Amino acid sequence: MEISRSRRNLCGQVVYDLGCQILAGEVKPGDPLPQEWTLCGQMGVSRTVVREAIKSLAAKGLVESRAKRGTIVRPARAWNYLDPEVLDWQARADVDGRHLFHLTELRQTVEPPAAGMAAERATDEDLRLISRACEEMERTADSVEDFLAADIQFHVEILHATGNPFFAPIANVISTSLECSLRLTNRQPADNHASVPVHQKVKKAICARKPTSAQAAMRSLLNEAADRIESALG
Repeated sequence: MEISRSRRNLCGQVVYDLGCQILAGEVKPGDPLPQEWTLCGQMGVSRTVVREAIKSLAAKGLVESRAKRGTIVRPARAWNYLDPEVLDWQARADVDGRHLFHLTELRQTVEPPAAGMAAERATDEDLRLISRACEEMERTADSVEDFLAADIQFHVEILHATGNPFFAPIANVISTSLECSLRLTNRQPADNHASVPVHQKVKKAICARKPTSAQAAMRSLLNEAADRIESALG
């Protein structure tokens, strides 16, 4: 059992290393990965571990095997960007803020309607969880890490409150986007304190069962966040 667990850990490290290289553009779409024996030597692992790692990358849409060419990096449009690991790798490779801009743009498209749906469909338990996350944001505003966790939870609970299971994968996007953006824009407790009332406005509209107001409040929140990101990157 220990050997099996060790092999899985090694496989995860190889997946991480290769995934980061691909997302950083060190190996470009259409290019082959090094041959198995080369990867074994570079990473100090067995061929079995390398093959398991390649299968994992293929499942994420990053690579495919081709006769006589080996393992090829697929076009970026084929990558599963909603996969949590792919999101993480791209965030790490985001040197110019383009990835964060795309994440924020997606949130601006998805989250306002989701807030409106939550106002219409949320159960009493959903409303309790949304309210608790908002209260936790206020309570932890002096801690960057704790505030980040509460902020993520707030947005995730709203997505779940829509009652639509297809919103669930977007939670990964929300988590990654918030972590990247808050580390960029909310470096001081004062930034967190200023953010709390904006979130409270969204919470109040949802709890009051006002879809139009909830949608408008969420759109305002995200537009304000986008402006802060642009200013920080600029």
